[in-house]
Amino acid sequence: MESKLEVLVKSATELRNKPSQKLNLCVSIRLRGSANQTRWISEETNEWNETLTWKIRGLLDPSEALDVEVFQKSMIMFSQLTAKTQIPLQAAVETGFMTVEATLQDQRGSVIPNAKLLVDVTYSSPMCDEVEAPPIKPTVRKKSWINVPSLTGGFTKRTLPTSQPIDESEGTEV
Repeated sequence: MESKLEVLVKSATELRNKPSQKLNLCVSIRLRGSANQTRWISEETNEWNETLTWKIRGLLDPSEALDVEVFQKSMIMFSQLTAKTQIPLQAAVETGFMTVEATLQDQRGSVIPNAKLLVDVTYSSPMCDEVEAPPIKPTVRKKSWINVPSLTGGFTKRTLPTSQPIDESEGTEV
């Protein structure tokens, strides 16, 4: 079973340390030890609109997070870590999509005033894919409840309203 996570890195704001210096920026995102990186862009542009993709074995756990690092470089220096943040994936795992405006921190963990990274996260798993299933006839075990196949396998016990009669010969509601 394979899932897919896509992160659309849109833009970053207010990352400039020295106004006189022209910088190039790059975003690196790590999930489960696997990192993907955007292309380098001019700080004046500040927009990547670039999608990074991970193919994941199994399902994501809602407690997992993306580790994000923003690097800068100029003509006179090598690439250096400028900002970092973590993006929890709970909303993406539960709904399949989320938009995040993440607050960025410097290397020491202090919040950089007004610095933000804007991303869209899309998560698709085999459990979320729309599959048209044939109609399911629940089997009746007693008059007060029925077994209904659940999405995760197995059966779920459902209580029947007392006002609805049950046709015991067929095992379905009438």
